[in-house]
Amino acid sequence: MTTRKSHKARGATFETDIRNWFRGFGYDAERLARTGKRDEGDVAVRSDFLGSVGVIEAKAPGASGRIDLSGWTKEAQVEATHYAEARGLDRESVLPAVIIKARGKSIADSYLVFRLGDVFGE
Repeated sequence: MTTRKSHKARGATFETDIRNWFRGFGYDAERLARTGKRDEGDVAVRSDFLGSVGVIEAKAPGASGRIDLSGWTKEAQVEATHYAEARGLDRESVLPAVIIKARGKSIADSYLVFRLGDVFGE
């Protein structure tokens, strides 16, 4: 398997694991299809994700462990906007989030990251 294929496979597995984790707690969650420039995130949680629809950008860093909070939260914001526009929703009703896999640990040990301005306004 090439490196690119293995990265895609690791990402797809993580997205599926996130969806299944939320579903296991009774949330309406789905993996989202890739839509190129108008990508809408990796996973949507539609049932009361902190009072909103959650659009999740899933990140499973490789061996380097490189984390880019600023870039990933910006990506989540853009994709949440695309998700809202595609469904005719108010952007304020969609909460962008990043879930980062903790290497070698369970989904429950992953990190959930928000921008303060996305949660509390601004």
